Parts: sequence; structure tokens; C-alpha cells
Amino acid sequence: MTIGDGLAKVTTTTPTQYDFQINAAATFWDGSPVTAQDAVFSLKRAAAPDAGGYYTASFDRVSSIKTTGAKTFRITLKKPDYWLLSELSATPGEVLKQAYVQSKGDRFGTVNGGTMCSGPFKLDSWKTGQGVKLVPNTGYWDTSQPKPRLTSLTIIGAADDATLTAGIKTGSISGGYPMALSTLGQLKNDPAVNVYQGAPFATASMVVSATKGPLADPKIRKALSYAIDRQGIINTVFKGAANLPHAIAPPGTWGYAKDTFTKAYSELPEMTQDLAKAKELATQANAAGQTITLGTSSGIPTVQTETLAVKAAAEAIGLKVKLNNVSPANFINFFTDPKAYGSVDMFPTMNYPDYADPAALYRTFALPSGTQNFNRWSNADVTRYLDAARGESDPAKRAEDVVAAQKIITEQLTWIPLAAPNTVLIMNKAVTGAPATFQYMFGPWAVHLGGTGK
Repeated sequence: MTIGDGLAKVTTTTPTQYDFQINAAATFWDGSPVTAQDAVFSLKRAAAPDAGGYYTASFDRVSSIKTTGAKTFRITLKKPDYWLLSELSATPGEVLKQAYVQSKGDRFGTVNGGTMCSGPFKLDSWKTGQGVKLVPNTGYWDTSQPKPRLTSLTIIGAADDATLTAGIKTGSISGGYPMALSTLGQLKNDPAVNVYQGAPFATASMVVSATKGPLADPKIRKALSYAIDRQGIINTVFKGAANLPHAIAPPGTWGYAKDTFTKAYSELPEMTQDLAKAKELATQANAAGQTITLGTSSGIPTVQTETLAVKAAAEAIGLKVKLNNVSPANFINFFTDPKAYGSVDMFPTMNYPDYADPAALYRTFALPSGTQNFNRWSNADVTRYLDAARGESDPAKRAEDVVAAQKIITEQLTWIPLAAPNTVLIMNKAVTGAPATFQYMFGPWAVHLGGTGK
């Protein structure tokens, strides 16, 4: 989760100017060269408010994105932004072939339209219910990476834990990165399977969407937090492959200034259950008899288990609880539809930042412009600290600003953390090469996949 040269090399001319040089050898899957115009088109597409993208706010300090040559382009900023390069190393920085995108129109990015990128694997087929099949890009330009060892790689969804488990055990599924797997203990004991655990990068939390009522009160949020049996959630949902949180952003997100983040995290108390304290705070806040509504889906076992644990905690401090139970297909609406998240006070999430900085997660829900700020929460000091971090060139000072914001966010329980899950990798022993870190979401790691001969 560090940044280096890839499709492009960047030069920082001034604090408000980034100059990019596309690798001279870079080509798309069809053999055509990756140009600066393709990069500019892709970044503008990601930044455009009317394009419906998720990352518009990542570009809100950008003044212009312009080509300066066939293989060079420049980003000019309104003011310094030391988050932007990290964003560009992840999803918002994906470069697509402009002509391909435009030729596909509304079909682009769908089963019928596909995509055109420049990585070591290329799209072979995409069939509903059968997954996405990738094959090696034999013309891959990046000689710093090994050539893919696989003849093909298919990404599929497993309908349930039993399907995934059976597939891993038999080898019909080579591996995966489950965030919560009920059969983890069984797989650990299977001689045909390897299970690895890396640093926690994602967070299991309750998203607070209430703009009024009991959960709009930080005192009641704190009472509820003390009442939650987090160790029970860790044992039941994550089968022990998680940690009691101190804050929402866990240790795997510390990509710089690790001493600063380690000290600040350890100084925040571990979130253990304390029912006596919870009831005391609830009494002070007059919580008894008030009603909250939790979003859930009984069709998603982890979501249902976490929701029921929070329901039990809420009832233990005198709150009344209603459940808004939706289908698995509709659970995503709590993150995308104002009517859906406005109909509940809180709902579970498994969330993660796009790069190794706690601020990459906090910015999404603790800033007024955050893409996940569903309850319109704001705090002038948090905004000031995060804005300062974004414009701070010195990593140590940037981390100090982030941890100052983190302290307030944690005290206010803007979201309520439930657990810090480890990054779990499971592989049939016939396969090796995948990383046991969250880098699997962002880097060309699949070039390292291969067989063990077992």
C-alpha cells in the first residue's frame, strides 16, 4: 500500500502542480498506446459531478487536468492536496481507452459493453452468473512485473459460505478474500487449505444515519457503544479473525508515520463491553423508552448477526428497537438512496479506505462533503484538522492532524465501530502467490499467482 511509478511517473513541480509522464511502452489490451489524452479523459470522467461517479469529491481541489504532450499531462490544483496522488493510485486513477468508452456508450462497463484497460490480465468473457474470465495480456508493457503464470483467472461470486468452503476444499475455487466466513475454523483445519491473516484494513461498523432522535445524541451513541458485546461479534461473525477496535480506522491503514498512529491508537481505550457504564450514561441521557430503527437484511448472515447484537445492546439500555429488514439485493440502497438511509437510524457496514491513510476513510463520513456522511454530521475542529492534513506536505505533521481528528471522531462515535477484522486470505494448497494484505483491491497482484505442484 505504498505509491510508486506505474502506468505513469509523477513530478511535483510546485505544491499545486503535478506533471505526469505516461510510460512510453504502455499499451491497452488491444495493443494501442496509452496516451495522455486517455488519462485526461478518464480522470475528468471520474471527477465529473454529472457522471454519477463515487469519487467526485476527490477532485474538488483540482483546477484543471490538461495534456501537455502525447504522453504527458498536468494536474493544476486550487490549493495543495496531498491526498490526491494516493487517490490516483487507486480506483479514481484507473485509465480507460477513451475511444472504447465512447464507442460503447451506455453499454460500457456492463456485461454487454466490457472495458478496455492496460493491466497484465485482459477481459476474455463476462457472463451473468458465471463470473468474469480474465486471460494474460501477452503484450503487457510493464517489464518490472513478472509475466502472468496463469492461463486464465475467473472472478466469481459464491452464493453462500457452504458453496465457497466446498469449492476451496475441492480446488474448484482456488482462493478468496472473505471478510467474514462462518467456516473459517473448518478451513484452518483442512490439510488441503491454507489460511493466512494480515493486518486489519477494513472496519466493521454501524453507520449512523440518524439526523434526529436518540442516535443523533452522542451521549446515547456512547451508551449504546458501551453496551455492545463486541467480543461476541468477533467470535460469532469473524470466528476470532478480528480485533477489538480502539477507533474506526484500524492499524493496517497506517501507511506512513506509523509511530504517530500507533501511539494515538493505543491511547484511545479498547472498546470493551461495560453494561453498568452503558446504563448509567443511558439514564443520564433519558434514553429509556425512545425508539430507534436499524437497517438490516436477514438474507445476509453477517449483517443480521451484527444487527441483532446491536439490537440486544440497545434494549439493554432501555431503547426500543425496530428492524427495517430488506432483501440482500436492496441492502445496498442504504448506501445510495436518501429515502433508504433516511428511513433508518443506523445500519451495519464493512468499509475500507482506498489507500493506506486513516483520513481516506474519515473523509468519507466526517467531512460535510463526505460521500458517506448520511446524517449530515459536522464538527468544525474535525473539518479543520482534516483540511490541514490534506494540505500538509510533511507526513509526520499530516499524521498529527489526522489523529487529532480521529480522537474527536472516536469520542463522538460518528460511526460506531464493532470490530477490526483481519485481512483473511484462503487458498487451496495447489495455489500460491496472493498477498495477505488489502493490496489485493488495488494492485496487479494476480501476476504472482501460480501453482504449487501439490
